[in-house]
Amino acid sequence: MKRSSNQIFDELLVLRCQDKDQTAVGLLWKRWQPKVLSWSYGFLKDQDHAYEIAQESWVSIIKGIHKLKDPALFRFWAYKIVQRRAADWIKQRQRERNSVHQFEAENVSPSEAEPHDQMELMLAAIHDLPEQHQQVLRLFYLEKTPIKIIAQILDKPEGTVKSSLYHAREQLKKKLKNESYE
Repeated sequence: MKRSSNQIFDELLVLRCQDKDQTAVGLLWKRWQPKVLSWSYGFLKDQDHAYEIAQESWVSIIKGIHKLKDPALFRFWAYKIVQRRAADWIKQRQRERNSVHQFEAENVSPSEAEPHDQMELMLAAIHDLPEQHQQVLRLFYLEKTPIKIIAQILDKPEGTVKSSLYHAREQLKKKLKNESYE
């Protein structure tokens, strides 16, 4: 696999961070904070909590960076930390979120629930998918992560990841087809 100059620079920064170089820590944070925040937001769909989880993730990343054996895997390793932090946050607040979602669902008017263009239809369809399907789609299409690495990140067999990707696509097709005929 051919690496870009950005990937090589990131690997160098990781190595320098492992040597406790504070300048490298600052540069790594500056380069990766937008992605970490985006990943966090992708899980939580709430800007304030996403920021909080991103900050907590950075604490874990910096404290544990010496454990990362292959600096080329930093991106996937960091993503997994964010995913775990977000999952923990979601588990802690699941009851509260369920009651809020139920309240919102009962109080949304039909005109608010109908998307008006193709992009809104697609985003609404993706948002309706189970979280595991959203994760696989995000990693595969947005992050351009290979299935083998997705399997490692999610601690799932490659076949399960492929199956989730297939089912997510099928559910999207079905939902979008149904929406276009309504």
